[in-house]
Amino acid sequence: MENRKRRLEETAYNYILAQIINGTLKPGDFVNQRELADTLNMSRTPIKSALSQLAGEGYIRILPYNGTFVAYKHEAFGNGEGRL
Repeated sequence: MENRKRRLEETAYNYILAQIINGTLKPGDFVNQRELADTLNMSRTPIKSALSQLAGEGYIRILPYNGTFVAYKHEAFGNGEGRL
């Protein structure tokens, strides 16, 4: 069970990061957890875990009571490279 949860988090992480790097999600864009959960056919729990990890890496900003947004500054935005 724990292994499956980790795979779901990884899937969500990789998908969201790819959306940021390829420009589908742009700096300042709102990140809708429900839409991501529907798109990836999973609950919001692995989405939240992936967003927390991305926030720790500087790709995402989580603002309490306001929502989750793509961060404005990160080295990946400058040269199109990032960790996938």
